[in-house]
Amino acid sequence: MLEWVLAGLLCIVTYVVFTLSTSSGSQYEDNSIDAFISKDSSVAKRPAPRESKYKRNYITDGRQILLLYGTEYGFSEEVATKLFDRLGEESVLNGMLWQPRLVNVKYYSHIRWTEEQLCLLVISTSGDGVPPTDALPFYQMLMNSGETLSHIRYAVLALGDSNYPHFCKTGLSLDKRLGELSAVRLLDCQTIDMEDWPVISDWMNRVVGAVSEADLAVKTDYLVVNSLGNNEGHTRTNPFLSRLLVKKPLTVVDNDEDKVTIQCEFDITGSGLTWTAGDALGVYPHNNQSQVEGILQALGYTGQEGVETDQRPWGHTDRVLTCKEMLLRYLDIKHVKPELLELILSHSSCDDQRQQLRDLLHTQVPSGVREYLSVREVLDVVEEFKVGPLPVDRFLSHLKPLQPRYYSISSSPQINSNTVCVTAAVVRYSTLGRDREGVTTCYLQDRLLPGDQCPVFISKNPDFRLPSNTKTPLILIGPGTGIAPFRAFLQERALLSEEERGQILLYFGCRHKNKDFLYRDELENFAEKSVICLRPAFSRDQEEKIYVQHLLLQDGSLIWNLVNKEKAAVYICGDAKHMARDVHKVLLQIIVMQGRTTQDEAELLLKGLETQGRYQKDVWVT
Repeated sequence: MLEWVLAGLLCIVTYVVFTLSTSSGSQYEDNSIDAFISKDSSVAKRPAPRESKYKRNYITDGRQILLLYGTEYGFSEEVATKLFDRLGEESVLNGMLWQPRLVNVKYYSHIRWTEEQLCLLVISTSGDGVPPTDALPFYQMLMNSGETLSHIRYAVLALGDSNYPHFCKTGLSLDKRLGELSAVRLLDCQTIDMEDWPVISDWMNRVVGAVSEADLAVKTDYLVVNSLGNNEGHTRTNPFLSRLLVKKPLTVVDNDEDKVTIQCEFDITGSGLTWTAGDALGVYPHNNQSQVEGILQALGYTGQEGVETDQRPWGHTDRVLTCKEMLLRYLDIKHVKPELLELILSHSSCDDQRQQLRDLLHTQVPSGVREYLSVREVLDVVEEFKVGPLPVDRFLSHLKPLQPRYYSISSSPQINSNTVCVTAAVVRYSTLGRDREGVTTCYLQDRLLPGDQCPVFISKNPDFRLPSNTKTPLILIGPGTGIAPFRAFLQERALLSEEERGQILLYFGCRHKNKDFLYRDELENFAEKSVICLRPAFSRDQEEKIYVQHLLLQDGSLIWNLVNKEKAAVYICGDAKHMARDVHKVLLQIIVMQGRTTQDEAELLLKGLETQGRYQKDVWVT
């Protein structure tokens, strides 16, 4: 009897070894027994990189799905990548022969649009209703195209922020235009307000269902992706390690209500980076080390656990990094994804915690989990829900990539093309009884020292440019750090003679003249030399608060004359949620009062100025 048992066990072991050694469906990279029983227990084994799991250049026939994304800050890419993985997994599980292809829309010219295909487009709307910079050529091509696209089936996911006036405008416009060109809409355009993952997940489910029902032809791959994106220089995905030359305060701080604003100057010598006044500098921060240590302690990690990444991170020569380094440099520990709560739920043994997590995740009101996460960071969550050590690789895979922050460049390359200046207001606040900080502004203020290296790149902003005619009058409206790009504008205009430049009105606002009047000496010097007419508003220096919009109303007659007769260009930079909207309303009021128009006529006039490039905005939500 014992011999029969041993023989049976031997057969089972032999079968397992054979399966692990040969199965193409194995999750381990080399499909070997050594991959199953790790030789190095300190390195967390993650599934094979995406490139080997779902081939980018397919050598066999299949059903191709073109997945395009257009992104400014990385979120569209994150969503598109998740859909890419989902389609690949569904294809493997169900034998669909799908061949999903993930392509940045900036490479649209490499695509044979005459091919019959199914196209899924994930695209954001940046700034004040404009496409992401990389997506602008594609957007303009499609808007100007007269070709019939009846051979293309498509679905659009439009990402946006309802705090901006033109919510999801880019995605909605592209969806409409594709329909006008006779492309076949697979699903109605889905709009997404910020990072609403429940709605995104629902859309992905509907996409998978719709693609499953689509009769896709099996054919040979028609696009070689490996030829794309080579030799592009330093970009968001390949930043330049600049050196911080100077960091100096621009404000006086006497109490907790005073804001700290700093100027940072970065050396980009030898980078090949170029910029134009109006562009932004993308800055990659490091996370706060004390917060990282708190996360490691809460989860019982040493921080030295090795993690094998899907792709080699910039700044590294291999794909294995420590858990601590990933948390410090490459992962977002400020914003929590709902998937992290799902992971904790699957590992929690506490009934009360499990019920609390179920209530949060499975409520019929999606805003419940959003509200919960909106005031919490990763450290809050892992401290609140005490669980045994989560698998390191799974925990890290449930964190968002650390995204760069963008700052309007406050210097002109005509002054110094090797030094880039940015102006940043340091963000500090409290929630749930815990002090919080802006990831990048506090990195710049507290942790980055002169001489230290910092990854940066240039983010082009073609929709915020000085007129080519230097005699065009300018109306610049930029409270607080909104002054940044105007400093660059003025540096360039100051190089011209008085005869070569047009009149410039600068409206700047802050709380106190003697505390946060940014670049006061420079601006007053420009005014003394008649480069500008300086109109500062100090909201807290008198009993009645005065903002830039009050000064605009006072100057209504002058502004109307400059816009209507002198063909002036109007620029707004700063807070989108309040300031930009208030200024827009005041401009409408000026047009109605001074131009004797109706409200509708005033709206049409401002829209006309936008179309002509004479009403430009560089605004953001804080």
